[in-house]
Amino acid sequence: MKKWLFTAVFLLSVLACQGQAKRSVIDYVTTPDDKALAEKVLTDLKAHSSETPGDLMIRAAKALLGQPYVAGTLEELPEEKLCIYLTRTDCILFVETCLGLVRTARQDGDFETLAGELLQSRYRDGICTRYEDRVHYTTEWARQGVRRGTILDMSASLGGTVLDHPIHYMSQHPDAYKRMTDVAAIAAVEARLNEESSVYIPKDRLRNALKGIRSGDIICFDTRVDGLDISHCAIALAEAGKPVRFIHASSAAMKVIEEPKTLEEYVAGRKAVTGIQVFRVR
Repeated sequence: MKKWLFTAVFLLSVLACQGQAKRSVIDYVTTPDDKALAEKVLTDLKAHSSETPGDLMIRAAKALLGQPYVAGTLEELPEEKLCIYLTRTDCILFVETCLGLVRTARQDGDFETLAGELLQSRYRDGICTRYEDRVHYTTEWARQGVRRGTILDMSASLGGTVLDHPIHYMSQHPDAYKRMTDVAAIAAVEARLNEESSVYIPKDRLRNALKGIRSGDIICFDTRVDGLDISHCAIALAEAGKPVRFIHASSAAMKVIEEPKTLEEYVAGRKAVTGIQVFRVR
């Protein structure tokens, strides 16, 4: 009996150590302020865990209101690292971080859990070894999320149509991406993306689609720029009795804001925007 008990305790200790080692393999870069803010938001989300994923997305987004808009934060280091910043963000990182926070809270996870979520979201197959491993196109980011079961593509059900807009911007503008060293690898990603069609809601169909958009949905703005897929991302704010608006990291306001314009007004006022894609958090 004593021998069996000793063996069981020993095995449990080994498994515990393996679990700790597994958690520590994620190599990330952050700051004390970013970690403190993430933990504060996670505490609030966990306290409201009975809410829908969409409501939690709005709660996370509002917790980041006022944080500065800063472009290029992932390009600052000389080598590719998983960077976790909440106190400075851009549009896609804002959306991605809110999604990661919500998924972490629903697992009753901690900052290490958040790091794991962002690693799986931001990098192809969760592998972060070089610049080309990162998911640069929002189209690929969304498709990866759909495959993982973290988001659901709502564009077709909201009246969308097939988008005919091939992706090739990065491989044809390599000088714009100083960290990119393997253009062929990026071109191969673009080719794979172009093998599968995307669905979007054109401007002239947006009004009819608005009634199906829910708070917390991820809105991706399609662009007419040749070779580029998505120019901006936001989180829908659909309050009862009010026009659909959104929360985003605004390059105009230079911070995270509740956009004063309605979604319809915003899209109509931007000639480069051809329509939107809508993804629902699961």
